[in-house]
Amino acid sequence: MIKKIKNKFKFAWHGLIHGIKYDSSIKIQFICTLIAIIVSLLFRFTPEELAIVLLFCGLILGLEYTNSSIERIMNLEEPEISRAVKHIKDMAAAGVLIASVFALFVGIMFVIRHIVGGLL
Repeated sequence: MIKKIKNKFKFAWHGLIHGIKYDSSIKIQFICTLIAIIVSLLFRFTPEELAIVLLFCGLILGLEYTNSSIERIMNLEEPEISRAVKHIKDMAAAGVLIASVFALFVGIMFVIRHIVGGLL
């Protein structure tokens, strides 16, 4: 039982590293995560704000890994892109985009609040 659990973490770790090494979209999301954390620290976000930023970062990274996995599966199933495959890949990418846009809006709101709060 413990060996099975250990193997699951090992496989997940390998997937994490593989994504960082070989997927440019995942690399970009990790860079954005790092930037978000640095901005949070520079503007001295509250613990609650930082928790929200980290939740969004985790959500977006998880969605990006899922999106990349879907794209790879679809490429294996149909190397010649069909209309259906294109729609599947586009919708998976849209999930990442939606979460990213909302995260950006929340981050901007937090930064503005700290800038305005610092002026008062």
